[in-house]
Order: sequence, then C-alpha cells, then structure tokens
Amino acid sequence: MTYKYLIILASVGLVACGGPEGESGDPDDDTVVLVEVDGTPVTLPMLEAVMEGRGVSEDDHEGMREVLDELIRMQVVANAAREEALDEDPNIRAQLRLAEMQTLYRHYLERAQSGQTVSEQDMRDVYDAQLQRSGDTQYRIEIIGYDDQARALRAIKRLQDGEVDYAALRAEAEASGLPVNQPGWIDRSQVPQDFAASLAQAGAGEIVPQPLKDSRGWFLVRVEDTRDLQVPSFEQVREGIARSLRQQQGRALVESLYDQAEITPMLPLEEAQPDAETDAGQQ
Repeated sequence: MTYKYLIILASVGLVACGGPEGESGDPDDDTVVLVEVDGTPVTLPMLEAVMEGRGVSEDDHEGMREVLDELIRMQVVANAAREEALDEDPNIRAQLRLAEMQTLYRHYLERAQSGQTVSEQDMRDVYDAQLQRSGDTQYRIEIIGYDDQARALRAIKRLQDGEVDYAALRAEAEASGLPVNQPGWIDRSQVPQDFAASLAQAGAGEIVPQPLKDSRGWFLVRVEDTRDLQVPSFEQVREGIARSLRQQQGRALVESLYDQAEITPMLPLEEAQPDAETDAGQQ
C-alpha cells in the first residue's frame, strides 16, 4: 500500500489481515485485506475499483473513507442475504452469473485490445474511403414518410408527371398525418450507396427520383439546398478512427471465439419459457 492508503486506513482504525481460508470470495495470498466483515474480506482492489468508477482520487481521504464505509455496509447486507440463502434463489444466481460474465467479458477484451495496434496506414485507408463515400457536397433535405415503397413511388411519380406540385403533396401528407421532417444537412456517406448515386444528381429544389428506406419506412426526399462539404483533416478525426478500428478488432475477436466454441443446446427455447407454454395450453 502507498503511504496515502496507510493514512486513510489508520484514520478509520482498520488493520490489514488475511481472510479465512476456503470461503467464497477468498482473496489471494498477496491481496491486501482492509477489513473482515463477519469473516468475509473487503479488499484493497475492491476499494480501488469503486474509487476509480466514482472518480475518487487517492488524495481524497474523506472520499476514500466514505467508499470504504459503504463497502462494509454492502458486505454486511450481502452476508445477511447469504445467511437467508438468497444466493440460492435461481433468479439471483442468474444475476450473479451475468455480473461475473459481463465483468470478465469487459476485462478480457480490454486486455486483448491493449496488445493490438492500429497502424497509421489502416487509419489513413479508413479516412480516404470515408472521403470517397462522402463526395464533395452536403444536402439539406426534407422528407415525407410513407408506410410502404409503393406509396412513396406513387408520390414521386405524381410529382414527375406534373400531377401535383411539391407544396400540394406536402400539404396532403400533413393532412393525412404522415411525417414531414427536415433532418438537416447530410452527405452521401450517410445514405445507402444506390440512393447516394441518385442524390448526387439532385440539385436544390429537386426530388430524388427514388425513395429512401430506413427502419422507420420509406421516404420521399426533396433537396432544399446544397453546399460544399467541409472536410475535417485527418488529424481531427484520427482518434475517432482509431477507436472505431479497435472496436472492430474487438468484435472480430468475439466472433472468432464464438466460432471456436463448442456450443451444446440443452433445452429447446420454447421449452425454456414455461409461462408461454402454460398460456398456450389454456387457450
């Protein structure tokens, strides 16, 4: 322990000691135990983990005392829960397993990614590809949403045939309760590639001759205005690209481990839902 930790421990009257052997959560021999709560150890790494999560520095002695006191109180309650066998409840056991799994997942990926590098060339390639997709123009658009592709295509055809002008079509849409929105400025990298090709041919005041699809539906798109795309320099986006590439590495690692794992189904999914099965039997 550092001198600062000695000060804080002395101030609360605690003595480091070894925990009882064989208990659940028993620390390693080289782990500093701050206090035992009815025989269960509260350790220095536990204190440090909570301090880090809450942004409590080693210089904040009062904050350290508060965190340690809270850990002791939490351990008191946890001990009481075990005495009442709450840790044997299936739902609680599942939550404990999930918490363990999530902690191991996070730290395994962090350790694996700390040993991986993102090359300058990889980042440059991503930057150049983004510039290629973005083009040299931004578009301020307005969109009218439709439930299906056929309705959006009919609306576009009505405009192209001169059956109705855009102002009238917009008024019809609003009267029918269809969404009419102005998402703001976009570039071609923010839309599907086939739509981007059509968007590139549209000028201010023109309709894109095909609808735009996303998870919400189909949209008629009108270009309200255009302007030159202001491209950030590589240095401005360098860190963001590096983070994105490291995230990709993490996902690739997870997929690799998944592919290598031996996964043995033990129970059909429908049989793992007793409530649904009971409801079906009552119908």
